[in-house]
Amino acid sequence: MNNGSNLPVPTIDEDAYNLFDIPNLTGTAERNLLMAVLERAIRDYVGNCSEEAESAREWLFDLEGTTHDIFSFAWLCHQLDLQPMKVLSKISKMPKRGENRVAPWYFMKAVPA
Repeated sequence: MNNGSNLPVPTIDEDAYNLFDIPNLTGTAERNLLMAVLERAIRDYVGNCSEEAESAREWLFDLEGTTHDIFSFAWLCHQLDLQPMKVLSKISKMPKRGENRVAPWYFMKAVPA
């Protein structure tokens, strides 16, 4: 199949796997979205809701996922040029939220002066 320019039309899997044209490009909308997905998973993992924490734990620590499984933790790390085992090591050391449900200091956003 071609698109009139004699170039093959990539399959959906190829498009999804190669989400970024330029490696190490920071600040794109796609990379920001993937970072938001990772941040949400971390927030859920360290949060108070046991159902959300368990769901996040399953996604984060699913070591059977590969960079070929679209939107798996391994795929997301590959797209963001992160080393999954280093990320998981840091996540596993994060303290859980307390009863006051205040986000740990590492999620506090700086307030502009």
